[in-house]
Amino acid sequence: MEDTHRSQYRLPWPLYEELKAAAEKNRRPLNAELIARLESTFPQLSVGADADVSTLHRTISQMSLAELMTPAEITMFAQRMLDIVNKKGGTDEAPQ
Repeated sequence: MEDTHRSQYRLPWPLYEELKAAAEKNRRPLNAELIARLESTFPQLSVGADADVSTLHRTISQMSLAELMTPAEITMFAQRMLDIVNKKGGTDEAPQ
């Protein structure tokens, strides 16, 4: 098990209980549930370093917004979009 890091973390009880319930629902150990959820937070690009632009474009275009941005970045992006709409008075015109 040289490729794993053994650790101990503290979780708030409500979060632990939600995680435990999700693990039971998904029929996997708590550790496997935690790993699955963390891996979905840190997606890996399935392209090599030598990939061309079209391959990168295709890969990125298939990813969800949640895979590309953190929740805080999504919130900031949404706020910027609202600011643009409010600044323009809610018109459908594209920004120039």
